[in-house]
Amino acid sequence: MNFKQKVVILLAAVLLTLVGFSLIAAPTIDILKIGKQAGYQIISNYLANADAAAHRPTIKG
Repeated sequence: MNFKQKVVILLAAVLLTLVGFSLIAAPTIDILKIGKQAGYQIISNYLANADAAAHRPTIKG
C-alpha cells in the first residue's frame, strides 16, 4: 500500500464516522426537546397527556 491509498482510507473512515454519528444524534435532539417540555414528568405520561389533549373535543356554548 502506498501513502495515497492510506490517506484515502483514512479520509473515508473519518467521513463515514462523522456521517454515522450525525445519523445517530438526529433522533436524540427530538427526545431532548420533549424532555425539556415535560420538565419533571415521566416522558411517557407527558406524551400520553399530550395525545389525550389533542383528541379531546372542545365544546363552546
